[in-house]
Amino acid sequence: MSKIAAIFDVDRTLIRLPTERLFFFFLVWRRAISPVRALTFFKDLALNQQNRYRNKSYLRGLAAPNIESLAQDCYRKLIKPRLSLPGRACLKEHQNKHHQIVILTGSLECLMLPLHQDLRADWLIATRLQTSSDRYTGAISGLHPRGENKLHLLRQLSQVAGFDLSQSFAYADHVSDLPLLKHVGQPVAVNPSPQLKTFARQHSWPVYRF
Repeated sequence: MSKIAAIFDVDRTLIRLPTERLFFFFLVWRRAISPVRALTFFKDLALNQQNRYRNKSYLRGLAAPNIESLAQDCYRKLIKPRLSLPGRACLKEHQNKHHQIVILTGSLECLMLPLHQDLRADWLIATRLQTSSDRYTGAISGLHPRGENKLHLLRQLSQVAGFDLSQSFAYADHVSDLPLLKHVGQPVAVNPSPQLKTFARQHSWPVYRF
């Protein structure tokens, strides 16, 4: 028998702010990243806007165990307190119906693991970072969960987990999530960007505020 999934985006959906941005400034505050490295990273972003979401050069050469420990600390101090209560209640409703919970986000996996555990989600798809000799290379390992890639990764998971996407729910905030939202039976626009809000209204999708 096929299972029903409830797929939740994180940034500006379950949490109102971009979690990796919070983590970046947390690392600067904790002096894991120097001001010079931070400025260099911002210059790289300005010069290469097309690659801005995949650019993890601010972590290049840093020890993975140390960053993972800081990620857990950042989650406790900055991310968990910002978790949406209505969003958490919505997720809990799906759990009560025995739906499989999937956290699907472009944020960093090391930052999302504590959220995955706190919410008792069944699955986590997030951005994995490439390492070499226990240090980050500044590159992403595998597909980056953004845009069409979110749908591709979800389809891969559904084949393993036995989800029926035509009966499943997805909650997301941005027009870049349309490939995902269009391919589930129950799409929901949450705190939507203007483009997604317009699209949702045109197609009679529910619009929630978390």
